[in-house]
Amino acid sequence: MTDKIQPMASSTKGVKHALETAISKFTNATIKKRKVMAEMQINQYLAPGLEDSLFGKLTEEVMFHILHRLSLNDLSQMSMASKAFGKVIYAYVTEEQFAMRVARLLIKIPISSVMLLEQSQYVGRLLKRVSFLFTVDFRLKFFHQHIQKVQRLVEKESANSLPIDTLPFVGAVLQSFIAGWDEGECLKVFTFMSDCLFLYRSISRFVCDAPGTDLDNELFLRRNLRYLFLDRCVTDYDRAIWIGFISNQIGTAQLAKVLLLLYCPINTNGQIDWSFAFNVRAFQQHTNVFFKLAKTIGILQLIPNWSPSLSLEVLVYISNVPNCWLLRSFSSVLLPLSSIDMNLVVKYFEILYKSGRASTASLLMALALMISPQFIGHNFRNEIVVDRSCVHQLISNIINAPRLTPERYVVVKKLWGAVLTLADDFAETAVQDEVHGGNNNDTIDDFHDLMDAWKDLSIILMSV
Repeated sequence: MTDKIQPMASSTKGVKHALETAISKFTNATIKKRKVMAEMQINQYLAPGLEDSLFGKLTEEVMFHILHRLSLNDLSQMSMASKAFGKVIYAYVTEEQFAMRVARLLIKIPISSVMLLEQSQYVGRLLKRVSFLFTVDFRLKFFHQHIQKVQRLVEKESANSLPIDTLPFVGAVLQSFIAGWDEGECLKVFTFMSDCLFLYRSISRFVCDAPGTDLDNELFLRRNLRYLFLDRCVTDYDRAIWIGFISNQIGTAQLAKVLLLLYCPINTNGQIDWSFAFNVRAFQQHTNVFFKLAKTIGILQLIPNWSPSLSLEVLVYISNVPNCWLLRSFSSVLLPLSSIDMNLVVKYFEILYKSGRASTASLLMALALMISPQFIGHNFRNEIVVDRSCVHQLISNIINAPRLTPERYVVVKKLWGAVLTLADDFAETAVQDEVHGGNNNDTIDDFHDLMDAWKDLSIILMSV
């Protein structure tokens, strides 16, 4: 996992002033004793010879008061200044007042704000740095105890208001906390969090049922897998590692089902919208969903020890998750995927042709041409860009695929036939809508898009 180390320039900013201010206040005021440990001298944490230093003369309560006035980023940086100072900050982090400080951030700052994400990352780095000498198992328990303490305080403090969703915060803290950990350590993280949240049981229940059977379990699974492991990853490789852990538990067939769960849209009732795959206008309404699915399928190849044939298996299985994908919807997955991994898409079409599904393959290509204007110019997170050349290249590569060379004439003939069939269907539907006084705007738009696709296909075939 990737870690971004902040410069040390800010680590001591304001520390001297904070020390002087706090010491002055506590010198002229009566400090209320909270417990015996509060009166212990800070020099218990210091190396020999430093007991008589400024820090050695402070009580734990005074020192914690000073640390409370420093920013989370400063605390994170200062915890690495020395082993002794790291111990002092570790003691502070385990206190209730630090958990309350973090809880109040969640209460005051909107959960979706960039500021809260930044503060969450500071918390994660701080927890990581004060515990770096411990074992992985101890660090995970330390993380979980802190998170539980914060969540309990948030629930208590916001009891009389709307409930606060702390899961995005937990995910951001977790990803910052484990940044830089290797694959073996991340497997321990996934196993630990799965045991805490019963994720394996939830996954098993989901893959054994038809989509939409248990909507509460589906939403629980989607939220936890995305917020905790996938959405806050810095690199595609990080994301691939988590997906690989899921795949190892359930296999490629069920992984296809989980991937669709993770990225299909949410309806107005906050539930998984499994019907989107059957929506005639899905390519207009859910463009981002298709891009996310394509992106996720494309990064499967980054999973350690992953075979290219497994990516093809997942793609085939995804095409079968909804029992009757509209071909328009599935072509909306293949189109952006072709700009990520053209070879994978071409192999998928080869399978269709070799398994006697030439008509399906031809319709998918024709529909990809027809819906492509909805995707052209759509830039998904500056990573996936579909332009006219992508569509042309997709059709050309399928027609010229080595395994299909002996049947090239049949492929072209079937493709032309698919375009003509669609044109007839759209024209007939438009006429029927007009006769019955219905709104035929969508059908006319489809027909015009298909005519544009027809012209594009003519250009493509003349160049191949």
